[in-house]
Amino acid sequence: MNTDPISRRSFVRLLAVAAPAAATAMCAPAQTAASPSATASVPSASSVPTAAPAAIVGTARPAVIRSFGPNGTHWPAHTPWIGDAVTTVEVDCTWAAIRTALLAVTASKAAAGVHIKVRPGTLPGLGASSGSKAVLQGLGSAQWSKNVLVSPRDGWGSVVITEPARLREVYGVTFARINGVDVLLTNCTRSAWAQSTMSDGLSMASSYGATTRECGAYEIVMSNAKSDISDPLGYAAGADCVLIDSVWDGCYSAPVFRPTGATDHVDTIQMYGSGWYRGLTVRDTTFFGSLNCALQIGGMRSDDPNKGTPFLVLDHSIITSQATAINARYPKPADADTPQLAQAINGIGEDFQLYAKDSYIFGSMYRSKWGGVSNTKVSYAEATTRNPVASGRWTYDSSMASWGTSQFDALVPSPTDAYLKSIWK
Repeated sequence: MNTDPISRRSFVRLLAVAAPAAATAMCAPAQTAASPSATASVPSASSVPTAAPAAIVGTARPAVIRSFGPNGTHWPAHTPWIGDAVTTVEVDCTWAAIRTALLAVTASKAAAGVHIKVRPGTLPGLGASSGSKAVLQGLGSAQWSKNVLVSPRDGWGSVVITEPARLREVYGVTFARINGVDVLLTNCTRSAWAQSTMSDGLSMASSYGATTRECGAYEIVMSNAKSDISDPLGYAAGADCVLIDSVWDGCYSAPVFRPTGATDHVDTIQMYGSGWYRGLTVRDTTFFGSLNCALQIGGMRSDDPNKGTPFLVLDHSIITSQATAINARYPKPADADTPQLAQAINGIGEDFQLYAKDSYIFGSMYRSKWGGVSNTKVSYAEATTRNPVASGRWTYDSSMASWGTSQFDALVPSPTDAYLKSIWK
């Protein structure tokens, strides 16, 4: 068995050993028909995709309000809310102190509810690649009935990870309102990161022969468009590994522009690896497209043990090409390449195991085949013939091609620090 770890920044190398379908598709988006186990509360969808106002969040857990990005209501259902009356443990702002507090949690304590509150400060990182030393490793339990919550004592913005960081085999823990640069969650079954900003990105990965499931990103925001050669968000399985049943819920990502002269393939979120990945749900989220696309879903290996189960679900979300991102909110930097493709989704996933509902797709899609589509508008006229659907249909809307700032602002508030401070409190 090959137990080498993987890095989301090694896509080209990994794609060479992935399934032929993935190589042909050059990456594709994946969608799931069901919610990822119990990782999130799933509100009923409206009949027409709409925006929602920012929630007024107090001490009680808010009901989920459907949106196209963060609004303060998306939170893992298995985690105590920030204001719940549970056992609290206050710790210094060090990884060692957080580790010590987690080691003291038992199954019975977790079931009653535990909130580790971190005093203000900064946390270092040791890198967010597959070979980086983890800042936390071997903690928690995927069998706990509730996740342990780790968040700043003094609220969002008071604890910051100042360098890229990796967590490995941390189970049943939710880190919330802790901002960072770039975070890699390796083999973190049933763990989550919530209501935080990342300047470079966040990724989920399964390595060392593991099966990783129910990993969650809730209201993770990367709002700064930039020129770079790396994909900000990742969903990756290494050789002999499984990554499945995970969610991006209430999230937002700006585009990444490719610097002039570079040749790298840049996507906003990519599913990839030489292992078996699927079961990704993208819900209440907006992903603006990077140079190649917003969603790159890769392709299924023929020996996938979970073949025939949902590959990807796009639920009440907005997915755009980079051309749309430029028109809507993010002018192209002078030192960046102009996109040659107006592509929103690339890759094929598994035929008829992709699902979309209550969503908008701005741009073309690769020749993917969808299991179910409902109440989803596309700006791509050829979707009705090029992307067949087993149940339902695409709704082509030619007016979407001319959408600009005002239309997007009405659906997706720009996640400024002031806006995030108002909803994460």
